[in-house]
Parts: sequence; C-alpha cells; structure tokens
Amino acid sequence: MTENCEKRAAWIWYPGDYEALLFCKCMAERRERDVLITPFWRMDSHYVSVKFYADFTLSEPDEITVKVDGDFNIFIEGMGYIKNFGGKLRLPAGTYEMQILVTNVSELPCIYVCGNQIKSGSHSFRVTCQDHVFMPAAQGEFFDINGSPNRRVKKTRETKPVSEEDINGGKLYDFGKEISAYLKLYETKDAETEIFYGESREEALDTEHSEQTDCVVTREGESFVTPVTKAFRWAFVPRSGGYRKLTALEEVFGKENKGRFNSSDKLLQKIYDVSVYTLGMCKKEFFLDGAKRDRWSWSGDAYQSYLVNYYTFCDSDAVKRTVRALKGKEPIKTHINHIMDYTMYWILSLYDYYLYTGDKEFLAEMFCGAEGYVKFLLSRTNADGFLQNYPEDWVFIDWAKIDNRGETSFEQILFSIALKRFSAICEELGKDGSFYADKAKEVLSRTLEVFWVDGRFVHRRENGVLDLTVTRYANMFAVLFDLLDEEKRKSVIEKVLLNDEVQKITTPYMQFYEQATLAAIGMPEKVLSGMKAYWGGMLGEGATTFWEAYNPEEKGAAKYAMYGRPYGKSLCHAWGANPVYLIFNCLLGIRPNEAGYKTFVCSPRLNVLPDFDCAAPVGKGKLFLKYDEKTFTVHAENCAGYVEVPDCFVPAPDNGSRAAQTGKCGGKYFLEASEKITFEKREVEYVV
Repeated sequence: MTENCEKRAAWIWYPGDYEALLFCKCMAERRERDVLITPFWRMDSHYVSVKFYADFTLSEPDEITVKVDGDFNIFIEGMGYIKNFGGKLRLPAGTYEMQILVTNVSELPCIYVCGNQIKSGSHSFRVTCQDHVFMPAAQGEFFDINGSPNRRVKKTRETKPVSEEDINGGKLYDFGKEISAYLKLYETKDAETEIFYGESREEALDTEHSEQTDCVVTREGESFVTPVTKAFRWAFVPRSGGYRKLTALEEVFGKENKGRFNSSDKLLQKIYDVSVYTLGMCKKEFFLDGAKRDRWSWSGDAYQSYLVNYYTFCDSDAVKRTVRALKGKEPIKTHINHIMDYTMYWILSLYDYYLYTGDKEFLAEMFCGAEGYVKFLLSRTNADGFLQNYPEDWVFIDWAKIDNRGETSFEQILFSIALKRFSAICEELGKDGSFYADKAKEVLSRTLEVFWVDGRFVHRRENGVLDLTVTRYANMFAVLFDLLDEEKRKSVIEKVLLNDEVQKITTPYMQFYEQATLAAIGMPEKVLSGMKAYWGGMLGEGATTFWEAYNPEEKGAAKYAMYGRPYGKSLCHAWGANPVYLIFNCLLGIRPNEAGYKTFVCSPRLNVLPDFDCAAPVGKGKLFLKYDEKTFTVHAENCAGYVEVPDCFVPAPDNGSRAAQTGKCGGKYFLEASEKITFEKREVEYVV
C-alpha cells in the first residue's frame, strides 16, 4: 500500500486505551483531608500487550525512525525480528509487512514511526490487543517524538492571591474566585507547613472540618510545589513561618469560549459569565462533576456539561475522551458509574453529540458499546418489562427526599427515551433500529398503563403496590421529550409543572430539565425569572461559581453542608453551568436543524428577552444576534439556516436582503451563508 505521507507523524495506540489509562489516573486525584479516595465503580485500564501492523511500499530507500513506550520487538516479513535495534530502520525500496509488539504494564503501549514515505498517524496502522481483532490505531495531538502521551504535562499559570489577612498568627489568602491549582511556596525554611483550603472563607478557617488539606515538609532555601491540585478560593496557613511568599499555579486546559453573550440585564449577564467559568473549572482532561470534592466523571453530570460545551468551548475531544472512558470495556456487567439512569444518559449523550457535531465516525466507533448497554438494560427488565431497583444498582434521579425503591416511573420514561434515541442512532448508521423503536413504545405504553393516575405520573411501585406520591421528574421528562398526547400534556402542565404543591427541585441538575421543559411548553418568561431567582440567588450568597445544590431556605453555615459534612457541598459543580444552554437553546432558540448544523434553527423569544448582543458557535461557523427595543439583527457567518421572529417584526426595507422583499410580518426566514437580516419592531394593530 502506498501512502501520501505529507502529514506529521503522530504517536498511536490501541483505541480507547489512552482514555482508559488517563481516566484511571485522573479519577485517583480525589483527596479528602489529604486521604486518597478512588471511584467505587469498576475502573478499566489499558491493554498491557498490543501489536501494531502496517503494510507499506517504499518507492525508494528510506530511513525510518521508530520510538516505543514499553518493551517491544519489531518483525518484518521476510527479514524476521530486528535485532540490535538502534532506533532507526534503513530499508531499501520494496513492499513490506511490519509488526511491532509492545508490552507496558504501567503506561500506555504506544509507538511513533517516522520516515519520508511512512508515518504513524497518517499511515493506516492497525492494532490488536491479541484477541485476533484488528482495529485502526488511535491517535491524538501528540506529534513530538519526545512527547508521547505518557509524557504529558499539565499546563499552569502563576496566580497571586488578591489579598492576605493575618489571623491568629497565621495567614488567610483570598484568590478572589475559585481556582484549581497547586500552591507554590518560595524561600522556604526547614519546617512543616499545614494548609487548609476552602471554597468558602468559613471552610478554610475551620481547620477541623475543611474538606481539603495539605501538610508539606519544606527545606531551607528551596521553593516547594504541593503534589496535587486542589480547587479552592481561600487558603489558610495557621503558622506561616516556613516560607516567605505563596502563589498558586493554576491549571490551564485550553479551548477558549467560542460563544459570547452580552446583555443589558446585569444579573443575567453575570449568570452567563459565572456559568461559563464554572464549566471551565470542571473541564479538565475529562468533564468532571465537582472541582473540589469528587473530581470524578459521572455520566449524568457529564451529559449536561456536553450540552453547555456545544455553546461555549466546543471541545469535542474532551467530550469523546469522557464518553470513551465512561463506556469502559467489555464484558458489561454493571451500569455506568453503578447508576441506572446514568447508563441511559450515556446513550442520550451519543445521540446529542452526533446532532451537534455530525461526527458519524465517532458514532460508529461507539455503536457496539451503545448496543451492549441497551442489551444490558433489556436484560435487567422484570416480567412487566420495567427497570427496577436491584441491590447492586443505584437509582439516583436527583439529590432529594424521594423513595426510589422498586420501580420508578422516571426510570421507565428515561428508558423509553434512551431506546428511541438508540433506534435513531441505528438508522443514522444504516442499521435497522425498528426493534428498539418498538421497545420504546412498549415501555411507554406500559408506563402509562401502570403509573398514570389522575392525569399525571405517580412516582413508584413496589411489590405491585403503587405509591401515589407525585414528583416532577417523570412528568417533566415526558413533556420535554414529547412523549404525551395533547390532553395528557396539558394535564401534566396543570397538575405538576405549574403546581407549587408538588415537591420543589433544589439542584441545578434537575432545575436544568425543569427550565427546559417550561421553555418547551411556551413559557420563556418563567425560564428567565426562574434562572434569575435560582442562579441569581447563589450569586446573592457570594458565589463565584455555581453550586451542586441550592436551597434558598438554608442560611448561614448550613448552606455549605451536604452528605452529613459541614462543607460537603460542592460550590463549583459542572451541572451548575447549565444556564448557558438555557439561554442559547431555550431563550435564543439556537439549535441544529440537521446533524452537524448542516442547517440551524434560531427562534429567539424576543418578547421576554432584554437587549442582547451575542455570538453562538454553529458547526464550522457562527451565528451573530443583536437585539434592542426597536431592531433585531441576525448574521449567519459560514452557516445557513432558519430564523423565526414574532409577528411584530418585519424585515427592514433598507437592509438589502431577500427577506425584505417579502414584506410579511413575523414568521420563518431562511438565511444563506454569510447573509444578514435586520428586522424592525412594529406596533401590532388590533381590529375589534
């Protein structure tokens, strides 16, 4: 096989192994009072022995550099094993079959091959984990021969505290907002230094209960860097005689925000800004849940992070790393993160990833894993076709006082949605998904038959006995994902969504779905007021990042408590960042009309939005929107799609667009790539 080798050589490995090994390392960075805490679900690592294959033809002699991480041998058909290998192969013109066997127990087995006519990464290398199945080798952004994936180094920037305060012989450092960083101590002495971190001032000063601590031993005249990054705003050193100066080395994970939102409403503006910063704090090698406490990737949490990411950083690599790592390896014996609902969110995340990116190659790569989890879910159903709470499963749903024993209506609704989404994935890949579509309908029909009582879903059933408690979860998901006919939909809206007697939601996690549902039923004013009340409430409490949970009724130190610990609540939690999605998707109405934004849809709720000027990443292009009291302008840059405006807007006659020639009020207009339309607001005349 002859290959065009104009591209750079890259390090290559067995698909999924880089993510698996990196995931194991990152998930082991959690500390609680400097004690290592690792995940309680099965962690799959890399294959320790893999073999790379390449068939190639050299039209002229070539000198090929080969570098390997691990113990290895090289075999070339007709030449045998290469002995006394010195790092380079000098080969005459000809056709070759080459094998490189690599064994590495502690690190990723990977190779780098570079010649004038053959290069790893650009050439079609195959790899097997010795199961006689050959896969295309995987690669990433590792092109330096001396910079293999095993040599990756975290990027940092030095950050000084904004203030220092002397307290009882110690020093309290305030960095102004939450950061994820190492601490660096300068001009140290022979001493032991204790450090207590806090997302709040109270936590840092409470040396008995603060969640994150360090105890370091320094030597005279040396600088010292703490061994593991911590997430904190405040750092307290009770006795600060072991060093002269302290700064932070803040983690940097690239990918600038590609979106922009500027609003005349200062509170809404701050909610957007803090949301973007919160996601950035939790977007590291993987999408994590809480920057301080867990530092783990949870599938349900990550699902929301991906959706926010598509309107901000557009970091597809981080999404794919997280999805691959959460998938794990066969055989499938348990739910992702041990949580039933999180397995189903993982399937939904694949569907949405394809919708926003159009990356069918990744969809195909994940298909076998997705099918494996769907079959696992089906294998866990009982005689009624329902998913139920087994002792080895965790039915999470939300952090709330709810009883999830037995069969919950929410899990069945989510199961139906996941089956329907997997059916769509099958169809996109040219496979027959009708079996799963039929199963989705069966689950929904049976759920309505059992759990639909008095015009709404009740929460659960156990041993054949219904618990008539009503919660919001199943009801709002059924509306949000359009599973109900018009009569049932209206009943749920009246009896659950707009019923203050139904238990309220106190986590941003489920607030996200509730606000998205309110937008779906045509109540954008409630979404806007709900965001300002809920997320604005956290800002009113001094939040610089958004929290894991927020209950306005909790005052004083109680607002930081969770899990029976005074500071157990995460004050920088990825699912707190979802106002970005609510603004761009639900209020500005920007979403893919076709996979990968082949065309977009934009239907802004101008009747409730304050003045704004924004830019949204749309596929490979951007959509610019600007609105004031009199005009609305939309500009499609390197993208095309539909914009829909209220009846009180008409295309301005002097903007030169095709739309201006129609003269109609409101409605839907198609924008060509690079087209710009300005609409003017007109007073609506009412005829009596």
